[in-house]
Amino acid sequence: MKAHKQVNIPVGRCRLLERNPQSVSPAQMVAMKRSIKRYGMVAPILVRKKGKWYEIVSGNHRFMACQELGHTHVPCVVARLSDKQVRVLAVNLNLIHGNPTAEQLAPFLGDMTDDMLREIHLEGDLLRDTLAFDDILGERLKSLEDVPGLDRNSSQNELRTCKCPICGKTHRKSDSERKQNSKK
Repeated sequence: MKAHKQVNIPVGRCRLLERNPQSVSPAQMVAMKRSIKRYGMVAPILVRKKGKWYEIVSGNHRFMACQELGHTHVPCVVARLSDKQVRVLAVNLNLIHGNPTAEQLAPFLGDMTDDMLREIHLEGDLLRDTLAFDDILGERLKSLEDVPGLDRNSSQNELRTCKCPICGKTHRKSDSERKQNSKK
């Protein structure tokens, strides 16, 4: 596992990722700023050194919230990443931390090589919507779906999700719900 250093970087030395596969609503930005005011930056931003700047790979919206709050420095994890790694991480981390749409992801995915696409995991509604959004991208993703030797059932933790009948969103089941369902 690579060790990365965490440092406080001046806001003026950071640059947003050229394209971001995620967006936040004005209400989400207000909530983010309130959280940062109250608790501070509890999750550092991921950056890479690019010339005299630090390019933000993950945390563009947290960075913008810090700027709007008048912060002069922002906590960052500095990683040595290639352009390919940046593109894959930007998508994967936004899939974990956000809820991007097929429309937001398609330009990123369409620019990736098949090797890069193999490192992206889409599932459920997002996979279905992405396959339907762009025919060419959809065919490429379908052809990569069954990667030889990939064991999708080998996860050590048992995170389970369910589709909420009330709001229609996908939620993680709690430990008690998983234990309850396993007894049935």
